[in-house]
Amino acid sequence: MKTDEIDFSTYHELHAHKGSENYEVKEIIPKQNEASYFELDTIQGKVFVNSFFEPKSTNKDGIEYNTLRLDLLGNTLDSTEAHSKLKDGTLWNSNYYISWLINSDTTKHKYLDPFSNTEIEDIYDFKPKETDPEKWLEKFKEFYNRASYVYETSWDYYFKINKKWYLIKYNLDVVDDDFVKNHPPKEDQDVRMVELENLAPVWYHKGFKDRDTSLIKMVDYESTYFEKVDQGLNQYGFSAGWWYLEIPMPLGDTIRIKRYSNYEDPELLIYKVPGEYGGREDVLFIVQKPEELFPGQVGGMYAIRPRDMGQPQRRYKKIVYTTDAEGNETIDRSRSVETDEYKQWTNNKG
Repeated sequence: MKTDEIDFSTYHELHAHKGSENYEVKEIIPKQNEASYFELDTIQGKVFVNSFFEPKSTNKDGIEYNTLRLDLLGNTLDSTEAHSKLKDGTLWNSNYYISWLINSDTTKHKYLDPFSNTEIEDIYDFKPKETDPEKWLEKFKEFYNRASYVYETSWDYYFKINKKWYLIKYNLDVVDDDFVKNHPPKEDQDVRMVELENLAPVWYHKGFKDRDTSLIKMVDYESTYFEKVDQGLNQYGFSAGWWYLEIPMPLGDTIRIKRYSNYEDPELLIYKVPGEYGGREDVLFIVQKPEELFPGQVGGMYAIRPRDMGQPQRRYKKIVYTTDAEGNETIDRSRSVETDEYKQWTNNKG
């Protein structure tokens, strides 16, 4: 039940949020889209995310999807049609591959047949000319050992050798469960793509022993939908409604957001690019998980970032915490020590 003492008019959904004094909320993917596969290219220092959208127009069928290339502040640099991303940066499709993520080339490259060194136009119609088990196995071992990357699917092996990709279809006179077990994929030798860790806490509700409020804190919840489910011995209530959340930022600002979701979880994913890869402490990426059952539970992706990129990433070099009435740790500003960079920045700001 929503608490009356809190001014909930100061809480806004991310797509309508104006930010705070020192931080803005940047829309990356709109609320009607679903965002997924949030990964960092450790070579280029760029972030990649897939955006999915099912058009409501009767003139379009299927799902529209794109892979977006972002800088570390959440600015969209360019995009291409989405595909599976392998760890080496290849955009993979069963019938072709694209090197756009690596070199911005959107050409659809055909796989090569190792036996003839010619392009395979359509793998579904492709019939290998070499069927002799011994010759097949000899060629397979040669390419398996040479490949810097091996990607295996049901019925096919894909090999990357000198930046080119080759395809060998299973020879069922040779390949069985033991063969596949003894020739696993090789995906950890040529790695540039790192899947970033979701930093959102597991427990939001007050009273949980392991509740973590350092990154985001539940302030309140207002139920607008309730259903009692009776399954004989299994009876329970289900609720959905508005979550009221606070995100403390390094300079002391608080981003107050509201979010429609079920009672158990606001279903937000929160990411930071680690400093070792060039990320800033004061840039957060937030992905919202949509839900078809509740139109109010929208999708989208947003960045919370500094308004002034010259501002310091943090305020304190020594932090002293105190505990509030609800048991949450908060910064004791009277005893914490500010950085020289923050002092200089505030002085220059006037």
